[in-house]
Amino acid sequence: MAKNRYYYYDEETFSFVELKPKRSKVIKKAAMLLLASVILAGAISWGMDKVIGTPQELSLLEENEALQEQLTLVKERMNDFSDQLSALAEHDQELYRTILQADPISNDMRMVGVGGNDVYEEFNRFSPAASEILKETAVQLDELERKVNLQNHSYRELSALAGKRNDWLVQMPAIMPVDGKITSGFGMRFHPILRIRRMHAGIDFSLPTGTPIRATGDGVIKKAGQNSGLGKYIEVHHPATGYITVYGHLSSIPDNIRVGKKVKRGEQIGLSGNTGLSSAPHLHYEVRDKNRKPINPVLFFLPSMTPEQYQELFADAENSTSSLD
Repeated sequence: MAKNRYYYYDEETFSFVELKPKRSKVIKKAAMLLLASVILAGAISWGMDKVIGTPQELSLLEENEALQEQLTLVKERMNDFSDQLSALAEHDQELYRTILQADPISNDMRMVGVGGNDVYEEFNRFSPAASEILKETAVQLDELERKVNLQNHSYRELSALAGKRNDWLVQMPAIMPVDGKITSGFGMRFHPILRIRRMHAGIDFSLPTGTPIRATGDGVIKKAGQNSGLGKYIEVHHPATGYITVYGHLSSIPDNIRVGKKVKRGEQIGLSGNTGLSSAPHLHYEVRDKNRKPINPVLFFLPSMTPEQYQELFADAENSTSSLD
């Protein structure tokens, strides 16, 4: 299509003259057109990036989502691991340190390194979702490291303590005094004769009268006699450990079992019975510390049996609600 031409009438020459645009106007018009085109192209490109994104951006976005999902899974596994470490620490505190008579780990020591300023502020430069999960993961990792280090320190201490005590090991009351079912556990129980709830300082094994009773660790006979509560009973002192074991409601005590006699773990020291304040033939067995404070005897049986057997024994002791004495 031909361009439009414009003319004007020249009165001096009495003729029509073609109108030519000035060069500056042409350049200005072209520049404005070019600028508009650039702006439009930039706007379109920006909008497309926002909606679609480049292949590299899409790849990074997908990778970021995958990493966040993986961090979430790691966080869940660390939670499980942390729970297991807490259970192990509780076992350490209630079982091994009690048996070894080691000082408990204080709460202050367990909380070393906890609190303070925001040491994870470096993650604030990321998106809120990514920053939160990174901070939570870092907190858990620090907590796990603290628990592992503390538990390693505890086991090294206990191992060294046990390694120095050869006499202590053989005198530890670590076996069951008789093969039988536990019918009453340690703690508050209903007394069948007194008809009241009171502290049951040991555990009861239901047994036929005359069942052989064994010493649970090397020691020395401290008492061998009779009283109104335990009936015929024996106390064995295990001096290297500081523990005392008590065997009550016996039917008989051999003549050679007298105060001052040394006994070995597994040695027969008496026969079960139904003497004293007892409602049925059984053995009442106690473990006391150097201050004569009673300790749950079940805690001492773990080394002599499998974990499954120990759990079953522990459940029997805990589920009982009354005692036989």
